[in-house]
Amino acid sequence: MIPFSLARRGSVCALAVTLLLSAGLSAASPAFAGQAECQTVAGAMQVTAACSDATYSKPVIDSETDETAPVAHHRIRGHFDGTNIQFTIYFHAQQDKAQWKGRFFQYTYPTAFTAEEDTSHADERAIGFALSSGGYAVQAGNKSLALGYRHSAAAAKFAETLAAKYYGTNKPISGYLYGPSGGSYQTIGAAENTTGVWQGFVPMVQGVPQPTSYNFLGRSAAELILGDKADQIRTALLPGGSGNPYATLDAAESAMLKEVQALGIPWEGWEYPDYLLGRSAQYPNGLDSSDPLWYDPTYVDDFWNTDGYLGKESSPLGERVRAELAKAGDTVGNRWNIANRFYYRYQVPPANEGWVGLNQFRRADGSPLYPQRAVTAPVFSGAVSGNAAFDGRVKGKVIAVSNLYDTDALPWHTDWYRNKVEASLGRAAGNTYRVYFNDHADHQNAPVSGERAKHLVNWYGMAEQALRDVAAWAEAGTAPPASTNYKVADAQIVIPENAAVRRGVQPTVDLTSQGKKSVTVKAGQSLTLKAKAQVPPGAGEIIKAEWDLNGDGNYADAPLTRVGNVMTLQTTTTFNQPGTYLVALRVSSERSGDSSAKFAIAQNLDRIQVVVEPAK
Repeated sequence: MIPFSLARRGSVCALAVTLLLSAGLSAASPAFAGQAECQTVAGAMQVTAACSDATYSKPVIDSETDETAPVAHHRIRGHFDGTNIQFTIYFHAQQDKAQWKGRFFQYTYPTAFTAEEDTSHADERAIGFALSSGGYAVQAGNKSLALGYRHSAAAAKFAETLAAKYYGTNKPISGYLYGPSGGSYQTIGAAENTTGVWQGFVPMVQGVPQPTSYNFLGRSAAELILGDKADQIRTALLPGGSGNPYATLDAAESAMLKEVQALGIPWEGWEYPDYLLGRSAQYPNGLDSSDPLWYDPTYVDDFWNTDGYLGKESSPLGERVRAELAKAGDTVGNRWNIANRFYYRYQVPPANEGWVGLNQFRRADGSPLYPQRAVTAPVFSGAVSGNAAFDGRVKGKVIAVSNLYDTDALPWHTDWYRNKVEASLGRAAGNTYRVYFNDHADHQNAPVSGERAKHLVNWYGMAEQALRDVAAWAEAGTAPPASTNYKVADAQIVIPENAAVRRGVQPTVDLTSQGKKSVTVKAGQSLTLKAKAQVPPGAGEIIKAEWDLNGDGNYADAPLTRVGNVMTLQTTTTFNQPGTYLVALRVSSERSGDSSAKFAIAQNLDRIQVVVEPAK
């Protein structure tokens, strides 16, 4: 999966009084003495609150400090003896202990991508959110790879022993694990294979163990065939566009676009085609590869020389890939480069496994259209998740948060796992599982700025609200808002426009001018913009609105006279320079209507096209 980048900052203040060090916890000694060892089933360790994982049985406290940033808190750093795993615990400051509500929040992610990153440190937002939400924060990891959920479970359990002393309680402590992208694998691994360690889970931008990496391969294939038409596709799909992305495509390009969208790569992703096609800075090496497939060395010859494969196929798309090879140069490397992009066609799992994005490669009877290679095991998901089965047998409350503009963790994969949960839990799933889809949100986290701010919102606040909801669900039985209402059509997630029908937690915005999504005015002519913003039932009130009248991603406050769950907004503006503008309105909602809130803010936006003609 693509790295989910979070800034990790902090400063070390004077060493605190060794409240916990003096309790004899500074030496490497078994922290879970007397507990039976955790058992392993089908390669996944079953961690409970009452078992000991021998690998992480010797936690060592290295330091305690009182910190002032991002807010005052008491920080404990430590490591597990004999491993490369470190952990950090962030308690409320002594003067703020009364704010603790008997819970903790724990972020997880498997990989550090730069020398500066360290997944054993929580970032400022994670710390501030946890402390302001009645919890302390825990995080475990290192500066390289920290796979699976076992190290996080050990850190969570050890932190509870420290919290009991620090906060002076003997009551059970509730915990909530969350993680994005690769961290969602770890979160699901924990949800399926731990009991009593955490009470709830929030997998974010959820990944699943695909039979092949067709979301990335399909995008790479699109880059080869559709790269020159990307801007035309984007323009057709923008507000006020023709709505027909096929209009300027030839037969081969049309076939490619139809195929890649049927894989489930969202139409919305074409708003940022450089990212979708692997041409942006987030993909310094692109999505393509000329490396031979070590596990399938004969594939390249079959692709170009055997009937049934695209390289030999008599079709517009087949002719196009041969032309691309001739243009690039008929070398071994280029043969692999092109063949690799289409590998997903030849690894189609059985129809009953639920991979609807691959149904296009099956006949009506379910048999594959094309020759098939052996389906390789999902090595990545197995290692990252801790060998989770991904069978949906979750043990705790779960709210999955995924985004409709996400071309990395495809939106319909969240539905794939939801079906696993419902098949495994039956009716109990309704009291255990929720799915929230967010519009105008992609795979990457904040800050949403520059080009991305023109059409995307910061979705992280919706994940924070899901964490608060899952805590209330687990601790008090307070059911969260209903799942987003959606349907799956050709592997695309389709949601209603109306907030009351859509449900979930994200507000909706409907922006028009003269009742239209595209208007034409003269330079200097005034134009009135009207919008209706709504919050789904039980999801809060709108607390902020902002206009981007130039379509450049820079927003200015639209003063509100009140907060509410339904609001109408209006402004009048003029455009002095001819051109085409995508004008936007962004709104923010908060569960209790608190306009001063810093966390758990839900956002959405809408845009219209304004074509400004010369005055004369």
